Amino acid sequence: MIRALMSLLTGQRSWIPLAVMAAVLLAACAWIYVQDLRLDAVRADSGRKIQAEQAAHNATKVELAQARADIVRLLAALDAAHTSTVAVQESLRDALAREAEAVSAAAARKQILDQMRTRVRPEEEKLEVIDDATRAAVAARLNRPL
Repeated sequence: MIRALMSLLTGQRSWIPLAVMAAVLLAACAWIYVQDLRLDAVRADSGRKIQAEQAAHNATKVELAQARADIVRLLAALDAAHTSTVAVQESLRDALAREAEAVSAAAARKQILDQMRTRVRPEEEKLEVIDDATRAAVAARLNRPL
């Protein structure tokens, strides 16, 4: 049957065309085998590249999760620092108010002491004493609420 096919194709009845056809068929099979090996190598290389990319992707996902955790931690630290700063500012305002009050109290005490007058005691005591107005101002100052 093959001879009949070969004789139809070539018009001859010899074994040379059959050998040529066998060689062509063998070359085609070899070419297909080599292409299959090349495709297997490309597939294996692609598989390795996909695995490497998947590993890099997973590492990036882990870094992203860590970055999100860091953001949450840093936001909490920022909130604590803000709260602490507000508390320090309020404490500073209170201290400045107390300082202003202390300065005004010192000025009031100085004014009382500057207005102080002494009088001579009777001869039997022979000492100088503070006048009643100054004594009353000092007593009022000492008796006021804190």
